[in-house]
Formats: sequence, structure tokens, C-alpha cells
Amino acid sequence: MMTKKQKQQMKKILHYGIWYIAVPFLLELVIESLSRKSVMGGILYFFDRPVLCLFNTLIIMLTVSVALFFKREVFVYTLVSAIWLIFGVVNFVTLHLRVTPFSAVDITLLESAISVSGHYLNIKNIIMIVIAIVVVFVSMSILYRKAPKHEHRTQKKLILSGIAVALLAGCIFFIRSKSNSVQALATNYTNISEAYENYGFVYCFTNSIIDTGISKPDNYSKESVDDVLNTLNASTYTTDTGVKPNIIFIQLESFFDVDMVKDLELSKDAIPNFHKLQKSFSNGFLTVPTVGAGTVNTEFEMLTGMSQRDFGTSEYPYKTILRKTAAESICYDLKQLGYASHCVHNNEGTFYGRNKVFKNLGFDTFASMEYMNGLEDNPNGWKKDRVLTGEILKTLDSTQGPDFTLGLSVQSHGKYKGFSVEDAAIRVKKVPESGDKDSYQYYVNQLSEVDEMIGNLVNALEQRNEKTILVLYGDHLPSLDIKKTDLKDSNLYQTQYVIWDNLGLKKISKNLSAYQMYSYVLNKLGIHEGNITKFHQAMKKNTKTYHNDLKMLEYDMLYGEQYAYNGTKPYTETPLQMGTYPVTVTNVERNDRGYLVTGSNFTPYAHLLFNGDEVSTEWVDANHIQILETLEYDQDAANEQETASPAPTQETTSDADADQEEKQKEEEAIPNAFIVQIQTDGGTVLSDSEPLKWEDTSLGKETAK
Repeated sequence: MMTKKQKQQMKKILHYGIWYIAVPFLLELVIESLSRKSVMGGILYFFDRPVLCLFNTLIIMLTVSVALFFKREVFVYTLVSAIWLIFGVVNFVTLHLRVTPFSAVDITLLESAISVSGHYLNIKNIIMIVIAIVVVFVSMSILYRKAPKHEHRTQKKLILSGIAVALLAGCIFFIRSKSNSVQALATNYTNISEAYENYGFVYCFTNSIIDTGISKPDNYSKESVDDVLNTLNASTYTTDTGVKPNIIFIQLESFFDVDMVKDLELSKDAIPNFHKLQKSFSNGFLTVPTVGAGTVNTEFEMLTGMSQRDFGTSEYPYKTILRKTAAESICYDLKQLGYASHCVHNNEGTFYGRNKVFKNLGFDTFASMEYMNGLEDNPNGWKKDRVLTGEILKTLDSTQGPDFTLGLSVQSHGKYKGFSVEDAAIRVKKVPESGDKDSYQYYVNQLSEVDEMIGNLVNALEQRNEKTILVLYGDHLPSLDIKKTDLKDSNLYQTQYVIWDNLGLKKISKNLSAYQMYSYVLNKLGIHEGNITKFHQAMKKNTKTYHNDLKMLEYDMLYGEQYAYNGTKPYTETPLQMGTYPVTVTNVERNDRGYLVTGSNFTPYAHLLFNGDEVSTEWVDANHIQILETLEYDQDAANEQETASPAPTQETTSDADADQEEKQKEEEAIPNAFIVQIQTDGGTVLSDSEPLKWEDTSLGKETAK
């Protein structure tokens, strides 16, 4: 017979057992059911992989057990549990919008996600999300005030809590090291969707938090790096052709040959220009690091020759290492030969932080959609790709020497469901069992317009009297819920590429990985600048040694001691110019509507500042902006400016972004000066023109009289 005290202790044990054991199991079941879009799927996962489910549950138990150390135990416990549940719901929604699951890196991409949310969510969806956020916030606020609070935390309880947490951590590490099924867990996997399916959301998401960067190779040393470099130096390379052609890479959004889809029947060929090029020029399959999303990881591999799989789980190097470190790239390699490097992209300049990252990849100019005129929207609001032809040609005309241009398309971006195609040029007759006919019809008609851009670009290049090589490739498969079994090659991580040229190069059919592409193209031209370039050109592909040595170089260059560069990294941030040509202001004069600003390279994204304040304007054309309000010349400020002593120059240790902000403040502080800013839809300033003082305009001459 238990005493009253013993009964109370048993009741307390039962209470903690329910909250710290049963609830985490329930959370794991709910999260896996959401991940599989089926309650039965979650239950079957528990029975099929019990040890993995236990492993995931222990991770949840460990995180909620943090509440044991807080006076507001109930609040902290509920908060942590709610976060796991929210992550599960977000993953559920994410899997309805794209192929790859939700990971920690998506949190760092929140700004980019918000900017594209309008393409995936309607007003009703957005309102529901806002309401849900408000409800959660209010509920947690009420709970914080109302939930019980431990006024006294005894040393004994803190010790017991510490022991409990230590035991949980010990169980996790024990199972991780001893269980065969859990030992199979990969810390880095090439197919993230399959990893989440096999290992569970909780483990994979947690791994994506702690696993970033490139892990240090076991045999990393100066001698090991030197061994790789010695092999490269002793290798034989193709002969320099003496020709420095323009090199153009076009990354085609969600582009692939739909003829590879089984049971898909169309009324006519969706990509005739691409197919025509394949018949006459080098082409093959391209293995990319992502499916359905993650454009910039393919872009990263294409530009740097580095393998994204060597980085952390679901990591975007654009959001991590490349924000602070310059990396060897095709741009830096070609710069040694006198090339200028450009990028044109008919989407926001801040997307994936390209306006910051491109400085560390060696680009000289970046023309995002904010620097383009003649933009057109497709039914989903993405900009049509036909504008790219003129923008690419503009980069070739902008310099006297050879150019490298990266074109990034966006028109065929998802989502695809929910958009009807009136008077469709291509009709879908049949789709795979897992496919949605309307989604395919919308996609293939967007694809057809992208292919039309390809044809126009090739025709334009053929008419130019410049040697050129053009690489066209898809960045990843579209998010059309395509299964392996739907594809003739059963590979979700393969798109196609084709290399057009007017150099008379021999046609070769060769399958490549994205990180092998640029060195392959440069090898055709006899160009061997850069360690990564020579590595891919010299080493035998797709062997264990090949991948290990590549990882060794990657680690050394980005995180190690730079032995490959004799301890001193040769690459520094480039002064990136936004826009292929700079925005300039040359005059302001009166007209019958007020004032007319004259300059160059104005777009609808241009904003005019006078005296540091934004002025109401109307964009007229690339050379004119109409001012819609009265301007007041500040004579006192002008007098002060004339008599003011110049400020002493000071050394600064701030980074380039801080320097740019300081420069912007200084320019805005100039009294009676006109500045044109190019801003994103969200109000982010991408660039400023050089200031034009009032006295240097037609208005100033009037005032002087």
C-alpha cells in the first residue's frame, strides 16, 4: 500500500512521463504524417523504421527538456513544442509548393521567400497565414502571463534535470553509434527529399542547422594540397587556340526536355530550337545538385567548379561563405585574360543576395530586372525571358575586349498549378498518372516561349562579327511532382545542356556535372587559368580520389590555410556595378508639367532624390523622368556648402556594404543635388547615380540670372 507521499511522487512521475515522453512521440507522429501528407504514412513510418522514429523522438525530447531549467517551465515547454509543430506545418506547405523539404537554410532565405510569395500564394492564403501568426503570437503572450511559474528552483531539481538531459543526449549518441539503421544516417546527402523520407524530418532539419560549410578532410595538410597541385602541374592540357571568344552561359529556369517524361503527349514540340541545336552542337545530360528549387546551388557549381554536396545539408553557399569570402570562379580566371564579367537577370537584384555575392565571384556588372526596360509579365507574374536577348547583347557591346556573360532566366519558374492558358500554342493530350494536366499545359507553354528566346538569341549572335560560345542549360527539373518512374532516365537530378559556337568546334556528346561545366568549356578553348579549372581538366572524373581531392582544394581555398595560394588568397571583392551601364543624371530643366530630368539608363524602378528627399516623379523613358512637384532651391544650404571646410579623410575598417552606405549618406547630404536611385519593389536601394548639383543644371543657370 503506497503512502500519500509515494502517490504524489508517482503522480509527478506520470505527469513528467506524459509531457516529456508521450507528447514528443505524438509530435514525431504528427510531423512525419505532415511530411508524408498522410496520417497512415506517418503510422507506417513508425512501424517500418522504429529505431529511426525513436531517434527523432529523442531529439524532440532533448529540445523540450530545456524547459526543465526555466522557472516558466510550462511556457518554455509549450514554446519549443509549438516551434516543432510549426516547422512540421511549414514543411507540409513547402512540399506542396516545391519538391525539396523545409530546412534551416530556408529561414535565412526568408527575405527572398517573401519576395516571391505572391507567385505561390493568393490573398486568401496570405490572410490565413497572417491570422495564424497573430493567433500564435497572442496565445503565447497570454500563456507567458498566465502559465504557472516556479518561484523556487531547488538545487536537487536542477541536478536531476541536468542528469535527465545528459541521459537523453547519451541515448542519442549511443543509438547514433550502435544502431545499424541509424548509422546509415548521412550527414551530407545528395538527395535531400529521399533523406527526409528515409531518416525523418526532425533529424534532417536538425542536421541542416548544425552542418554548414565543408568539413576538414582527415588528411588535410600542406603536403596533401601540394600533392594535388603537383599532379595538376605535371598534367598535359589542350593547346591555347589563341582565340578569346565571348563566353555566354544561360541558366534556364526549370528547363528540361519534356520528351524525357513518359506518358506525356503534346500537340507539338515544346522546344524546337533547343532540339535543333542538339542535332548540330555538343550536348548531353547535366547533373545538378537540386530538384524543383534551389537555383543558386546549380549557379554556384557552374561558376565556381565546386561541388555543393561537399557543403552542409541543404546549404546555400550564397547565404553563407560567399557573403564574406571571395572564391575562385570562372570570372576571376577569365579576368586574368582580359575578360569582363557580366550577369543579366530578369528578376529582383536582391534575390538570393546576388547583389552582394557577385562581388565575391568576380563580376564587374549585374543588370537585374530593375535595370531593364520593356519587361513583360507572364500569367504568374514572372518576367518573360524575351527581354534577355537585348540585355545580353548589351553586355557584349559594353566593352572593347572579350566578355563573359551569365544570363539567368526566370519565366518558366513555378508555381504551375492554377493558371489557365488561353489559346495555348501547345496542347497537352496526356500526362503521367501523378501529373496535373493544367499544370503541364501552363509549364510547356512557358517553356515554348523560353525556347523562342533561345532561337532569337542564337540568331542575333550569328549576325554579330564576334567569336562566341554559348552554353544553354537547365538549372533543375520543374516542381511538377515528377517521380523517378515518370522519367525515361529515372534521374530527378538531370537536365540537359547544349553548347552553340561559331568557332567550328567538334560536336561531342558528354554527360557532365554542373561543377565540371565551365572547365570543360574553357578546355575546348585552350584556357587553363585557375586551380579548380586545371583540376577538372586534368583529373580522372568521378573516382573516389577525384572527389576527395576536389573537396581538399575546396576546403583549403574557402576555410583552410590557402596552401594552394601559398598562404595568400589572390582574390578580392570586385567593385560591382549595378546595371550594364551606369545610371547618370545630366540635366534638369523646366517644362510645361514642371521639371524634366535628363540622363541615361532610367527604368520604371528609378527614384529621384533632391536634397536627400525622394521627389514624386513619373518615368517617361530611358532618358527622361518627369518631376511632379515643385522644387525649392535652398540658398542658405548652398552658401554653407561653399564656405564649409572639407572633412578630413579617415581610414575605416568597415566592409564594402558599410562603405557603400556611408557613400550614400554623403551623397544624400549634398544640398541642392539630384540623385537617381534604382530601388527594388521592396524599397531596397541597389545603386545611386553620381549627384548632379542644381547649379550645373538648366535650373541653376536660371537661378544664376
